Amino acid sequence: MSEGQTLNQDDIDISKPINFAPRELCLFKAELDRQLTESGGVDILKALNNAFYLAGLERSIKQFDEGKVVKFTAEEWEAFVNEQSIL
Repeated sequence: MSEGQTLNQDDIDISKPINFAPRELCLFKAELDRQLTESGGVDILKALNNAFYLAGLERSIKQFDEGKVVKFTAEEWEAFVNEQSIL
């Protein structure tokens, strides 16, 4: 039996089973419902990608709320980028 994967990873392999956390499953179902309502059909891969994206946003917002991120003002960010010589 192949190993399962979660939406909490960078690369989803559609040939393997996906184990959804409860909130991720809710987001996936909501995306399927939205697609069905809007177009009368569903695109499973698009729904997976959208659920993956929304789950990532929710994780980022949670980390931000918990103070687990580095915060920059616009000026600080510009100075940081200029110091890195990013092209």
